[in-house]
Amino acid sequence: MRAVILGLMLLAAGAAQAAAQEGVSYFAGKWDVASKDPASGETLAMTYVVEPTLGGAWLAGAGAAVDGSYSARDMWGRDPLTGELIRVIFSDGAFGTVRSKGWAGERLVLEGETRSAGGTVRVRETITRISPQKFEAVWAAYRNGQWVDYAVETVTRRS
Repeated sequence: MRAVILGLMLLAAGAAQAAAQEGVSYFAGKWDVASKDPASGETLAMTYVVEPTLGGAWLAGAGAAVDGSYSARDMWGRDPLTGELIRVIFSDGAFGTVRSKGWAGERLVLEGETRSAGGTVRVRETITRISPQKFEAVWAAYRNGQWVDYAVETVTRRS
């Protein structure tokens, strides 16, 4: 009987882990990022590595500019109470939390806010999956009553 109960517990844990990864497992891997500020035309090349962590319930990411000017860390997973996809991002003294109900076809829209010493800003990340090897992420901030794009990222999986 104990073996049956233990087996059921392990199956339930595995199902919970799979549900936590549903929707974000696409991001696991090593990526090259080409980011462009649409207002200034300024560009930034980055690397981004995303790996399963905490028994596979979450993904942990680390991004760094090739020139060393920027770095960030993040966690991807699923909110166990709401079922929403969640991403928590930490970078250079700021942090942000964005959420989404999930993918709509090939598009994932996450909204939330970032906080820094300068205050709080509403942000939105719109990810469009182009292929298993490539996606585009557009970051926008809500300013003066409208969404304004501040980074357009083309993200390509390394082979």
